[in-house]
Amino acid sequence: MIDPNDVTDHARSGRQLEEFLLFCIVVAGKNADQQARKLEDFLQGNEPFAFIRSLGANGAVEDRLRSVKLGKYRVLGESFRRVAGAGLDLRSCPWEALTQFPGIGIKTAKFFVLHSRAGEMHGVLDTHVLAWMRERLASGGARRFDVPRHSPQVAAAYGFWETVYFGLILARAAGRTVSSDPINWAQVDLDLWKERRAL
Repeated sequence: MIDPNDVTDHARSGRQLEEFLLFCIVVAGKNADQQARKLEDFLQGNEPFAFIRSLGANGAVEDRLRSVKLGKYRVLGESFRRVAGAGLDLRSCPWEALTQFPGIGIKTAKFFVLHSRAGEMHGVLDTHVLAWMRERLASGGARRFDVPRHSPQVAAAYGFWETVYFGLILARAAGRTVSSDPINWAQVDLDLWKERRAL
């Protein structure tokens, strides 16, 4: 089962990568702990993509999703079937390739890549990060409402706010003890999520 409090793992097996991608899809906008448990119930220990393919295209995926109350049944059913049948190399496919599937936007694709591959630098612009950015920018005199409340869906807008996020994180890091270690962006993302989740 995916532990939302410890999602970074650069050594996942193929099966674990499949489960993690499904988790990334189902967790968007939902309670992470609940969705992790429901996904575990959905899979029942089966190989994720093989199990989904075995359910076929006659509504069995949606029925299974309903039985565990995962939500967004039509979108998730379509996404699960398409992802499971795509034959993607989840260790190396670009994040952009993941956005071709229903239910996977820029934020979700970047979240998957950031927490499953070493050395990645991505900003996961979820509501927690965006609220943190609004607070930081407002404390510096910027207008609070400039930062979007929801993850941008247009690549150019996402890229702009991701760059702002990187700048804020680097500015925060500059105020701390200088280290020769590069920033671990996955750890920054997880720490910020935990901090904001507790509010």
